[in-house]
Amino acid sequence: MAISDYYLSSSTNDNLNLGDEAVKVALQNFNLQYTTFLYFNTTFFYGVELFLRVFGHKVVVNRGHFRPALTRKLSQFVIFGSDTSEVEQFFNVIKEYEMDNTGKFIIVCQSTDSIDCDERTLTRMLWDYKVVNVVIIKTETTQAVCYTYYPIADEACNNTAPVKLEKGQYVRTSFGAVFEMKFKNLQLCPLIGSTFIQTPYMNLVFGKPVGSDGDLLRMIAEGLNTSLEMMTPHRGDGWGWREPNGTWMGSLADVDEEIANFSMTSGAVTLTRFSDFQMSLNYYTSNVVWVSHVAPVQNEALKLMHPFRAYSRIALIVSFLIVVICAFFVKSWFWTYMCRTSNAETPSKSVVFYAWMVCMGQSLIKMPTKSSFLQMTMLWVWYCFLIRTAYQVYLISSLKGKFYEKDFETIEDVINAKYLFGGGPALKDYYSEYPSVYDNWVNINTADIIPTVLNISQGMKFVIAMNSDTAKMVIRKHAASLHILPQKVVTSPTVIFFKKFSPLVESFNLMLSRLISSGFPSKLHQIYTSVKKIDHGGEEGETLQILHFTACYLILISGWVVSFIFFIVEFYFGRYYQHPTEDL
Repeated sequence: MAISDYYLSSSTNDNLNLGDEAVKVALQNFNLQYTTFLYFNTTFFYGVELFLRVFGHKVVVNRGHFRPALTRKLSQFVIFGSDTSEVEQFFNVIKEYEMDNTGKFIIVCQSTDSIDCDERTLTRMLWDYKVVNVVIIKTETTQAVCYTYYPIADEACNNTAPVKLEKGQYVRTSFGAVFEMKFKNLQLCPLIGSTFIQTPYMNLVFGKPVGSDGDLLRMIAEGLNTSLEMMTPHRGDGWGWREPNGTWMGSLADVDEEIANFSMTSGAVTLTRFSDFQMSLNYYTSNVVWVSHVAPVQNEALKLMHPFRAYSRIALIVSFLIVVICAFFVKSWFWTYMCRTSNAETPSKSVVFYAWMVCMGQSLIKMPTKSSFLQMTMLWVWYCFLIRTAYQVYLISSLKGKFYEKDFETIEDVINAKYLFGGGPALKDYYSEYPSVYDNWVNINTADIIPTVLNISQGMKFVIAMNSDTAKMVIRKHAASLHILPQKVVTSPTVIFFKKFSPLVESFNLMLSRLISSGFPSKLHQIYTSVKKIDHGGEEGETLQILHFTACYLILISGWVVSFIFFIVEFYFGRYYQHPTEDL
């Protein structure tokens, strides 16, 4: 028989074999593939040697010197202390070094004095440190006995009454598991959640959370059998950010100061939030985007060119360039020489003028007599007819439409345009490595985000970082003219924030995993974001006005001016106009 089997099957002797009891509890409850942290006072070696010899798994032995890089990764602890005060000193170190107080603890109190190792004093002290997965081993009448406690039991909240474990039964009691899920059923004990009103995620109706996050939170509360109480930030507003002096503001300040048990705001995960708080499972994603006003309207004079795409404009330009090249070729000595040698009639030298007349839809008084020239002329007439017809079809809608300059696409475009930009203070952390953004960031309080967005829609030269769903709701509700830049600030998982190493995280994660598997978060998000656009009275089609024909009048007046100039020039120089058709 192995020595561990021997100690598991034998009873403890009258020598107060606390180490034997500790190793039994550890072997039945610890994850043996993980490393266990063992702490003991150098003045008391009783039971430590026995524990190490029988336990037989990875153990880190400590006698008062802590290495934060190592201890923060541990979640199983065995503490041998002389009395309650020494145990409390150890938990002060736990708090100082931010070690996992939600791990599994075995506390061996070695004093034979019942006052020095009073189990009620120990459980009250442990609850102050939020240590709930624990077994206390002490001596009573020469026997080693074990205690634990359940913070929620017998419909009592903050319950610290010790529960004695039966001999050899160290996994469960009548109240439930010793080391797992002590907050699975909160028996209507209240939980306080911090949030703020944020469409479409959260709204408070008579203190009741409503929205994609609000409905999900009520499902979690129902699953945990808790009485849910909601509050808004007592200091600051919005998601929460850390001031340079280390003080937290907003909803996360309520969690940091233990005014609230958790914060649910669909806030993006930043480095400071990740380092200072415990997070639940991510139940959805949040897109933080840049929002600006739409680009300014293009000059009305450019509307005549809008029926043509870029490639169509190039094709037209090439077509007329070919005509111009042909005109130069006709005027060249080579063409004249070719006509003389072939006894062919020289065509009109006003090729460009005739081509333009055909393009404008003017009739030709004379047609070429030579078959080849006639075919070329008819082909040009047909080509111009198709172009002119298609152009006229789209011209009216082009004149009535609104066309805009190029919108911003990246934050670099915003900086180059010398626009101010900013958003929530916490979002600034994403640009800590980009001084051009970080150093010029304008902090916007949460309460000022929507008014700022509405001002932006009216032309304010400012670009704001905000949640994309909120931006879309503003566009639908207020018919706001806003542009969401393609470049996002971040796509972040949405989580619930807790105090570091909160014992509630495990229970919340259990409920969230079930709801996520059932598809509730995505369905709720779809319901609350797929809101029909609010009818603002309907906008009738825009009536054509003189302003829409600005380009037409500009071309007409330009033609008059050019004609008048040529008339004056011909009048003074005696160059009278001769109609080109006389050359045919």
